[in-house]
Amino acid sequence: MPAGEFFQDDVDGVLAEARRASAARDRRNVLRGLTEQVRQRVVETLPANRLMHPDDEVERMVRHVADEVVGGYAAQAVARGWDPLPRPREEVVRRIVAEILGLGPVEDLLGMEGVEDVVINGPREVYVYRGGRWDRVPVEFESEEALLRMLNRAIAPTGRQVSPMEPVVDAVIPGGHRINVVMAPCAEPSPCAAIRVRRRQGITIRDLLGRNVFDAMMEVPRFRVPDYTRMAVPGSMFTAQALTFLHYAVLAGMNVVVVGATGVGKTSVLGVLGQMIPEWLRIVVIEDTRELNMRPADDGLPHNCVYFTTRLGGLEGTPPVTQADLVRAALRQRPDALTLGEARGGEVLDLLKALCTGHRNGLTSVHAESVSELVPRLKMMFQEADVRTEVRDETVAEWIARAFHVGVALEVALATSPDGRMGRVRRVAEIVEFSGHVEGGQPARQTLFRYDEQVGRLVRQNVYLTPQKEQMLAAIGLSYRDVVEMDGR
Repeated sequence: MPAGEFFQDDVDGVLAEARRASAARDRRNVLRGLTEQVRQRVVETLPANRLMHPDDEVERMVRHVADEVVGGYAAQAVARGWDPLPRPREEVVRRIVAEILGLGPVEDLLGMEGVEDVVINGPREVYVYRGGRWDRVPVEFESEEALLRMLNRAIAPTGRQVSPMEPVVDAVIPGGHRINVVMAPCAEPSPCAAIRVRRRQGITIRDLLGRNVFDAMMEVPRFRVPDYTRMAVPGSMFTAQALTFLHYAVLAGMNVVVVGATGVGKTSVLGVLGQMIPEWLRIVVIEDTRELNMRPADDGLPHNCVYFTTRLGGLEGTPPVTQADLVRAALRQRPDALTLGEARGGEVLDLLKALCTGHRNGLTSVHAESVSELVPRLKMMFQEADVRTEVRDETVAEWIARAFHVGVALEVALATSPDGRMGRVRRVAEIVEFSGHVEGGQPARQTLFRYDEQVGRLVRQNVYLTPQKEQMLAAIGLSYRDVVEMDGR
């Protein structure tokens, strides 16, 4: 086929896609215009509180008005050359009623077969979780205000409202679905919501015995780890071998804690580790100040990543929103990967509870001089939590051992460069593996990499991963032996 025909095929494809996109916009515009007409007529008749708490009489009235408006439009559309109704008349009426009194397009998602969760990441990004994977759906909201209005209408029967005074709300909405909403200034994008769909029927014995789990398996691409040896230069903070291992650990879902003093680069390292998280996982990030950027926001791609930030109390009586509040909210946002920028207070208790009970892909940092300082540091933080009994060192050590798989210790050290200059440098002191049990009041661990002053870089120690961690790598087709084979490179 001549090259010109290939070019024409490309042009035809682009034009066809443009026509489809234009038609979709036209259909949305028709539905939006009809909805606003009905809304204006209803608002002129009914007070706002009745619309927020609709009963059968209100629903009948709104449906009657919607039917009149839609019928009038359909009768004139052909004669006047208007765009036709985007869907059958009965469905358009139902969607308008849902938009004004219910959850709008989200109601259809809640009724879809197999949907377990619906997450809304601001007005432009909606995902459903079904069949073991996240799928983005073609649902958008006109604005943040329109989305917030819909969410507040959903939780109105509980007597609560999402607002700057109460930016984090957890409630059960009609139908028995559980919803968690977080809005600005504590969420980006805003507002974001997670709805746990109530099952219409429970799991049966036939479901457990009569289905092959691999038939419903979510297929993902084979993991590819970059060849870091091509990027590494002598004297870099990490070696290619050490960073390859950390990339393996993140892909396997291991929980990683980064420790170090002020200014050693804990947040920077967390950000790099966060960018290694597979793109099909949902990430929730919690920080005091927005610093981390797990997935670039300027690439135009969907990310399924939300950022929560704390808020101080205001002089006008605005209540504070703490990291502990946000950790609890994040656990209701169906996270596949949970990142706490820096554990500083009582929120660490909720974090450890989550990581000890099966949450994976957990990332956090702790202000401590070394990994051995984790126990006393976390014990001090527990004092800020609502713990009514004294927590023993052995208990803290056990929680750390169960919650975390890998620890990265950073430090600032006085060093001399190869050309004789002296100064302070940031570097990785060691990378350790937590073995999962306690020895001598400390979480048992073995050092996988340690900084060697004589060679001036991280050096892999002559140890191997414990069977549990090796199994986590094997489950995704990786092995620590690949890391070992990089010795000397």
